[in-house]
Amino acid sequence: MNNSKTVKKSVAVIIAVVIAVVMAATSVICVALTSNQSTGNTRYLKDAKSVVTEFVNNEAYNEYAYSDGLFAKANIVSECVNELTTPEAGETISKSLGLNNFIVTDPDGNIINATEQEKVGKSIYDFDNTKDFKTVLKGITYKTTSEPKAVEGESGVYNVMACVTRSVGGIVIIDIDTDTYTAVTGEKLADECKGDTIIAKDGKIVSSSFDLDGANELSSLGVTDSMLKAKDFTLTVNDNKYTLSAENVEGYTVISGTVKEDSGFNYIYGAVVPAIAFAVMIVLAIVVFSAVSKVKEEIK
Repeated sequence: MNNSKTVKKSVAVIIAVVIAVVMAATSVICVALTSNQSTGNTRYLKDAKSVVTEFVNNEAYNEYAYSDGLFAKANIVSECVNELTTPEAGETISKSLGLNNFIVTDPDGNIINATEQEKVGKSIYDFDNTKDFKTVLKGITYKTTSEPKAVEGESGVYNVMACVTRSVGGIVIIDIDTDTYTAVTGEKLADECKGDTIIAKDGKIVSSSFDLDGANELSSLGVTDSMLKAKDFTLTVNDNKYTLSAENVEGYTVISGTVKEDSGFNYIYGAVVPAIAFAVMIVLAIVVFSAVSKVKEEIK
């Protein structure tokens, strides 16, 4: 009888130990999976932060280099084009500099040469003769173009205009279509990041590797301050769920992460691991009780 009680106690202890071990193993696996997901976000965010930091550190230089190059092209036109320059030569110069259009005037504002020859002989003060340029500048007159002005056109292409004075009097205006202006605006920054990334400033989206379907502000995506302050958060964009982390870098809000794998991580975490643990417990219980039965038989 005493032997039977001892066996029962031993069995209870064994079962308790087995259950504890299985539950501990389950917890370790789940924590490891959670940690792996969090580590992925941290890695992507760290990479995105380094991209933005480099952009900020070189922002002034990029803007200067771009402006300097743009005005250099305007100055080349100023030196190389006059009233005697043939249309063919003007077209060659325009193509070699990557210009869309140019206008050259005399001191009185009369157009003496242009890529569009029908404008030659007309006055720059007549809006109809310079409306293409002024449209680019959204109504700003040519006299105010001491710095390049840019507006975004179709497909992210920037129309940029610069104006310089001629040494013999008059001015030169150039208009250039270019995507290199994105080096100044930072529009392509997110494409340089390893994770799915959104970069914003003052709530307005500067760059994104997501298809935002026209959204240009974080609020339009449903991103709130509490989400940005959290360690990580889930965001749905175009029916795709992303797990993301955010941090502020030099005035820019950097958000980065990856697609949330509901069919992978969450399934393993919420269903597969517990199911395996439960199955192991049942198998061990059967083995233990079989052993107990055998011991009882031997005692008898």
